[in-house]
Amino acid sequence: MASRDPESAAYSSGAKSPRRLNDGVKQRIVGALVLAALAVIFLPSLFDREGVRYIDVTSQIPPAPDIEPIVIAEPTPVADIEPAPPVNEVFQPEFVEQSGTAPDPDAPLNKPAEPVAEAQDPEPEARAAPKPSPQVAAKEEIKTAKPAATDKAEPAKSALDEYNLPEGWVVQVGAYREAASAERMRAKLLDAGFRAYTRAVDTQNGRLVRVFVGPKLDKADAQSDKGKLDKLLNAQTLVLRYKA
Repeated sequence: MASRDPESAAYSSGAKSPRRLNDGVKQRIVGALVLAALAVIFLPSLFDREGVRYIDVTSQIPPAPDIEPIVIAEPTPVADIEPAPPVNEVFQPEFVEQSGTAPDPDAPLNKPAEPVAEAQDPEPEARAAPKPSPQVAAKEEIKTAKPAATDKAEPAKSALDEYNLPEGWVVQVGAYREAASAERMRAKLLDAGFRAYTRAVDTQNGRLVRVFVGPKLDKADAQSDKGKLDKLLNAQTLVLRYKA
């Protein structure tokens, strides 16, 4: 027992290990470095007064303009003025009963008859007459040539009514009790190239929907449309005064 190692005796006597002393010193050094790093980061910002920035809270919106309100007087209603009629009553000619029944909207249109040109034999003298020479023909053409018309034809002036508005004319195709029948007739006329429209009217026999074609500024044009419609529909249409 007397020959025991002095180092083991020192350990058993309670002396501190050199290794433990070394770990403690290392921890202190690391802590000191951390504190030094924090001081390097935060201390300059605490003492740097130039880094402070102030926010401008002044509004950038310009002041309201000084506008003086203008007082507008209330409109004065005009006396003795009738209000505008409803939409369905506008462009409504006076109601006139047609002779016979209205054309069938589902019936096909009659095809217009095409004129057939009759072949005529030339007269014997015309067949036997010799052809003139080119010089003689040129002279005859110069003699018979007519001067070209330089003046343009003036457009026909339409008549004016009591309100100084142009007169108009429409063709009443028919009056139908069912609006669907009137719409079918209107569609058929549109397909045939006519400008057709419908208007409803209250009569003694109930409410009817009339089909019109037009309007035309010239009554002769309306009469021409009437003749075409009478042949296409095999009916008797009416030419009425267009009422705006």
